[in-house]
Amino acid sequence: MAEIPLTMPKMSMTMEEGTITEWQVAEGDQIAKGDVVAVVMTDKVDMEVESPAAGVVAKLLHAEGDVVAVGAHIALVASEEEDLLGDLFGGGAGTAGENADADGESATADEPVAAPSRAATDSAEPAPGAALDGPMPPAVPLARKLARDHGLDLRALTATGPHGTVRVKDVKQAIAETDAARVDVAERGGTQGTGGSTGPATCSTPAAPAAGALAAPVVDASPEQLLGSVRERRTRQMTAAAMATTPLIPQFTAFRSMDLSTAARARTGVLKGVSWTTLLVRAYALLLRGNEQLNGSWAEGGVRRNPTVDVVLAVDTPGGLLVPVLREPDLQSIRALDAEVRRIGASAKAGTVDPSLFGPATGTVSNLGGMGVDRFNALITPPQATALSVGTVGFVPVVGEDGTVTGRMSCELGLTIDHRVADGADAARALQEIQDMLDEPLRLAL
Repeated sequence: MAEIPLTMPKMSMTMEEGTITEWQVAEGDQIAKGDVVAVVMTDKVDMEVESPAAGVVAKLLHAEGDVVAVGAHIALVASEEEDLLGDLFGGGAGTAGENADADGESATADEPVAAPSRAATDSAEPAPGAALDGPMPPAVPLARKLARDHGLDLRALTATGPHGTVRVKDVKQAIAETDAARVDVAERGGTQGTGGSTGPATCSTPAAPAAGALAAPVVDASPEQLLGSVRERRTRQMTAAAMATTPLIPQFTAFRSMDLSTAARARTGVLKGVSWTTLLVRAYALLLRGNEQLNGSWAEGGVRRNPTVDVVLAVDTPGGLLVPVLREPDLQSIRALDAEVRRIGASAKAGTVDPSLFGPATGTVSNLGGMGVDRFNALITPPQATALSVGTVGFVPVVGEDGTVTGRMSCELGLTIDHRVADGADAARALQEIQDMLDEPLRLAL
């Protein structure tokens, strides 16, 4: 009877690992093909993992709470069925259990990384700038953060996760060894400084850098003390990773108060009550479609044309910001687009959004109008070149030439552009183009 490995599935374009939040089977359970065996938390949503074959759960390779890389084995199913997956994910199915069981021992079977001893013996060398040779190994987000906070190079650590992934416990182990080494050096240095006889010349060398290292910033909060749930922290980590290079983009934001009077009348008529978000997403998509520069991306010293128009709709959810993508929102009917916007918004808030909706895009719409915000500048998400911010829709006073005061429907739009791709004048013209579309709302309806 073959043991078929059950692997961590890739549920979105950005997913690199998942957290096993719940096993719904135990070792020895009889299961059918398609039975749900586990619930996995990704950077976006919780998803159920189904068994690819009928059989008996031979072994659970990870505990609840473990973070597992995409493609790594999480369980073995003893089955009479043929293992159609075979060595699809590399590493050999026959070693799956060994790899998962290793928890440190398997490292000896892999590349003979002497990371622990290096961390212990070179405790005075965890300087951030002390780069090592070779590619950076895969690591879970929290492990990367801990390593960065403590000045540890991930390449110097022994990775015990699947496929050489550095886990949180690997970093904690290195931190503990480093701290122990520092204390040892400090104690020996202190003895030497008081005239002790145990201070050979070789001990004095590392004493100075160790003292300097002890003065380095220390993160007091343990992972368990960080604010928010694990899911919220993971969402924040993913957002941080996505926006890490944003400050490197020269950004320019132009604001304009838009006249929505004509569009407001059309909404109750020909546009059949579609939402303002839908209308503005449509207008923004049409803008990008007609302006290849704004729909492009800065790359290799020039603007690269994007063949499609894909707009991210930023959605605030109980679990944090989600960014599902509307594909070609200018090419479907306005009613279909409105239905999709509403469906995506509801599913995102419920945590059931389709993972396939996450991925690369060519622009972003962020609407804080419903939260009472009149104006803000949305940050650009690389490699996108623009982002549209939408403020509160409502009546504003307008003073006529004769001094009379009337009211009109309005909202504040902000268009942020990558200044390498376009200029401020381009942003101003783009806002005028959106205003023109709002003045002729039939252009927004297909």
